[in-house]
Amino acid sequence: MKRHKSLYPLSHDHHHALVQAKNLRIAAKNADDKETLRQVAMQTITYWSNDLCAHFRQEEVILLPVFARHTTADHPEIVETLRQHDDIRAAVDQLKNDLEQAANLAVASQTLADQLSQHIRYEEQRLFPLLQEVLPEAALWEIHHRLTTAQGANH
Repeated sequence: MKRHKSLYPLSHDHHHALVQAKNLRIAAKNADDKETLRQVAMQTITYWSNDLCAHFRQEEVILLPVFARHTTADHPEIVETLRQHDDIRAAVDQLKNDLEQAANLAVASQTLADQLSQHIRYEEQRLFPLLQEVLPEAALWEIHHRLTTAQGANH
């Protein structure tokens, strides 16, 4: 299914997150190069703080509540998206901790890269197509308007 233009801002963010996950995965596989792994882990934490955390908030405060208005707040895709967000937050916290402790950095990096990639696939392949099926056109454009207004306020 072709992506509705109203969801482009989120899909654009997903592209950048996939690049970050790929970089983290490559660094984790080459864990013998500890300095590169440390640098990529630090870049990932910065990316989380500057971009991805806000992306999650936008989905949780804008996208999912609009979806809930047209379904239910406990819809399985809403519950699953929030669970995955919590898991990724925990993986970021673990990466921060392992970076500070200089321990298990490759494992934490690989875990976060995998979770992030799986989450993006889930949203792009399951959640977004469902939103496009369920939400009326006006609701999709409401999401877009609120996303772009929020992004303008953040920059």
